[in-house]
Amino acid sequence: MRVTIDGSKCVGAGNCEADMHDVFEVQDVGATKVVGKPSEDRRRELEFVIGNCPARAIGIDE
Repeated sequence: MRVTIDGSKCVGAGNCEADMHDVFEVQDVGATKVVGKPSEDRRRELEFVIGNCPARAIGIDE
């Protein structure tokens, strides 16, 4: 499971980093970067993070 972020949508709100700090990191410029790869058993947690993104910028590429 590969996590993606649409940089043209991301506003750097930081919700994703707050929920999964081992997978997401907000950069100084306000954009977010994927820094980890969650295992399949964390899919439900990742789906919550995707739904919690105000910009709808996070996705899963299978």
